[in-house]
Amino acid sequence: MICGFCGHEFDENEGKKGCGGCGGGCHSVHCPRCNYKNPVEPKYMEKLKKLLNRKEKSATEQTGKSDKE
Repeated sequence: MICGFCGHEFDENEGKKGCGGCGGGCHSVHCPRCNYKNPVEPKYMEKLKKLLNRKEKSATEQTGKSDKE
């Protein structure tokens, strides 16, 4: 997950879930660096990112080059 405020990339499990003010009804993750309240990423987005990363890796392996070279 990438914080929408400070740009810090962190695992969703590292952040604090919810704020506690609403009794646990909100679905947010607070950034461990700046405490910004980020919405939880929907599961379909996680699956889409994995699919795109897999395709990108496959294309990189076929050409034998990477973007970093």
